[in-house]
Amino acid sequence: MKFEVVECGGEWIVRREGQEVARFGAQDEALNDVAARLREADASQPASLSMRYQRRG
Repeated sequence: MKFEVVECGGEWIVRREGQEVARFGAQDEALNDVAARLREADASQPASLSMRYQRRG
């Protein structure tokens, strides 16, 4: 299971396997959501988390 948290326009988007599953206004809310999803997941399957931050200009 692959999770990704993406910063975009002031929002934090949670994606699983490339599909958006949630949106949050704060990074910690997005990370807490992923943590809850991982706790409920099948522990025998591999899981990963990546973060993408918006470019600062």
